[in-house]
Amino acid sequence: FRRITPNNFPSVNQIRSITSAIKTLNGLQNFEQSAIPSVREQDGHYQGLSNEDIPLKIFHPKNPTGAVLILYPGASAKGEAHPKMIALARSIAVNGIQVYIPRIPPLLNLKLSKSILEWTIHFYRWIKNQSGHENSHINLAGISFGGVIVLKACLDPFLLKQPPKSVIVFGTSYDVRTSMEFMYNGKINYNGNIIRLKPDPWSVIVLFHNYLNQVDVGYPTNGVQKVLQLMACDQDDQAQDLVDDLVGKEKVLIKDIIELNMSDELNRIMDIIFRDCADQIEYYSPKYWCKNIRNEIYIMHGTHDTLSPFTESIKLNSELPNSHLLISGIFKHRALSNEVSIFFKWKEILKIILFLSKYFKGGLLP
Repeated sequence: FRRITPNNFPSVNQIRSITSAIKTLNGLQNFEQSAIPSVREQDGHYQGLSNEDIPLKIFHPKNPTGAVLILYPGASAKGEAHPKMIALARSIAVNGIQVYIPRIPPLLNLKLSKSILEWTIHFYRWIKNQSGHENSHINLAGISFGGVIVLKACLDPFLLKQPPKSVIVFGTSYDVRTSMEFMYNGKINYNGNIIRLKPDPWSVIVLFHNYLNQVDVGYPTNGVQKVLQLMACDQDDQAQDLVDDLVGKEKVLIKDIIELNMSDELNRIMDIIFRDCADQIEYYSPKYWCKNIRNEIYIMHGTHDTLSPFTESIKLNSELPNSHLLISGIFKHRALSNEVSIFFKWKEILKIILFLSKYFKGGLLP
């Protein structure tokens, strides 16, 4: 063992950052079911693009450090109320960091429009204008598709002029097309080795929900679109009733989408979507613009993620000018995996702690 001397003894900031990383990791595993005494949770509102009241959740630490984090959700009907988002917010707030989870209305409705970026930037402006935060260093975090939006927001003139102190993204993508190729076959090509996972159909559902009504597939798809709309609103029972009533090509198509049966027909339509909606899809593919980001970016992704393959973050890291990457063997898209040995799990936990401590030291901690 290395002898500890006054010259190599860990600094106070190093100890704080490691402690914060451990507390955050512990929170991710234990804070989903109930609130914790050291964090007060508040349901609030912010003024939207048309000055309307938009819900948000605020997590006030008992002993605040003055640090602020905005946690942007992904495309989910649960939005700011998603249990995994709340658990993550608690896990960070326990370190004295005030956390905000804003509702982004288009994302709540699973509409991948350019207005998502407007809302994301608007909320950042709103926070900066709040009493007590005028001169605060605001930190940004984005989950899944929310990570893509946070990265895109870094190129906005307002954020270029008043940049966030730190940016971290979880389970995000680099290229929508290659992410969808994973949905086709469940294959991940990593350094010439093929890794197989069972993909989550959610990404395909969101893709068809957004773009099916914009393309001509050769037959009416109104019924399919109605089912997807119900699923986007988390109304699965009503959606299933409508599926039962569909007939012919529409019934085959919706079953292929929901069950992720990558039939020739589903592949044909996806090719049409990528061809006819290319401009919209590329707008939210970091592949085409991430080289211009000058912020320091922290990237986390799990090898067991079934919505976005971890190779997307590897490619993203290789193109960003200033980034740090953690690929973890125990992360799924929404949770930690228990399908590993104890030895492997502890080795991965140490990697996560070291990565998060670097993030806390370089960003979140004042």
